[in-house]
Amino acid sequence: MRMICLENVRPESPTMILQERDIKALSLLSQYFMLTSRQLREMCFTTDSTGRVTRRRLTGLRQAGYVRKRNLQVVNPKDGSNSPVFHLTRTGLELLAGHFDDDSILRKPVEPSQPQHLQHYTAVSETQRLMHAAVEATSEKIRIDKWVNEDEALNLDEADKPRRFLRTKFGNVVCIPDAAYVLEFKEQKAIFYLEQDRDTFFHDRVAARKSPGYQQLWEQQGHRQHFPETNVGHFYILFVAPSAKRRDQLCRAFAKKNDGHEVQKAFRFVSFDEATPDNVLFESIFACCHHTEMVPMVKRGATPTTEVKTTSLLPSGQK
Repeated sequence: MRMICLENVRPESPTMILQERDIKALSLLSQYFMLTSRQLREMCFTTDSTGRVTRRRLTGLRQAGYVRKRNLQVVNPKDGSNSPVFHLTRTGLELLAGHFDDDSILRKPVEPSQPQHLQHYTAVSETQRLMHAAVEATSEKIRIDKWVNEDEALNLDEADKPRRFLRTKFGNVVCIPDAAYVLEFKEQKAIFYLEQDRDTFFHDRVAARKSPGYQQLWEQQGHRQHFPETNVGHFYILFVAPSAKRRDQLCRAFAKKNDGHEVQKAFRFVSFDEATPDNVLFESIFACCHHTEMVPMVKRGATPTTEVKTTSLLPSGQK
């Protein structure tokens, strides 16, 4: 295994002999922002059946000052096991920026804006993992052109600091997606805003809180401000629910709250339990507000175009 000797920026930290899998772990933390030890083990230490190697390497990275381990742990809903959460430090970002000769890495966040919501952050990371796995698994020429988390800057060159992030304010109304991504397929670049639901609040309350912001974002064509590269006339809002029951409850609540507004057509609801890398892109597993049929995220028959008023990424017959 290739070794890389790097002197830490902090003089009090010992020299650490980094392995390629350590660099991969740091790179993934740069990409996903926050990951549990379980998630890192699945992606970087795949042969570590006991978890001991993962713990040892992450402990070394933490002691060297490259990563921070949060005090709170998150519970895996599948088996009830606890896992610590890790994210990069400034020193870790500097190491990656130097290693890859890419100063843009320094723009990545190092602290969560809401550290009490670690379970939520890692759930967003799990959805991001699912989407990347889906793109890798398909033979179709589709890709995630860009993924931006809530705490990550979209455009640091923007003079107005609040306009650098996904959080968008319209007077007293605020739209705060958990993440957003650009999905490119057959020359179309569609924008998806992610809402990661954990069944924390009553579904009607979620719809009441989230709908006004997305209505304003729709009316103001706010997705073009966030992602000027889009050539699709509108955006989508992807709600990932923990169960099919919760998915259907959210769908009904948002249909009622957005009745008569065009943004109603933008909502898509999926159960994370039912979504897999093999079905999340092209199979009809998403519920909509404006009709009862399940639809896919992407229509395989989409036709290339330079500017889409009503995108053909939608299933045929859908307006």
